[in-house]
Amino acid sequence: MNFDPPADELNFDPSKVNSPAEVAAAFVAESSIVRTIVLGSGGPENAEITESGLRFVRHLLSNSRSMRGGFMPNFKNMDSIRELAREFIHKCGGASGALQTMYAVTACE
Repeated sequence: MNFDPPADELNFDPSKVNSPAEVAAAFVAESSIVRTIVLGSGGPENAEITESGLRFVRHLLSNSRSMRGGFMPNFKNMDSIRELAREFIHKCGGASGALQTMYAVTACE
């Protein structure tokens, strides 16, 4: 079941983006967020979990509508992790906002 309301999909198609810089920013943001989610969840390979990665995964889960409904994302599936990263980018309003939020959450205090 999908508890999130339908939203405009992020478009990673290079022909639909205005500049090459936007394509690069979207790619860098998605890959950085995916890597941080994998560091916080162990990912498909059951890698070692880092404290900053776990902090980011907890942030994602606490702000997820599906978690409030009792459904947890599958952190052992890379497609699910990529979709979670894209949703996070969309909720933050774009690649730069998503990266800034991720760095603020993962920063050690």
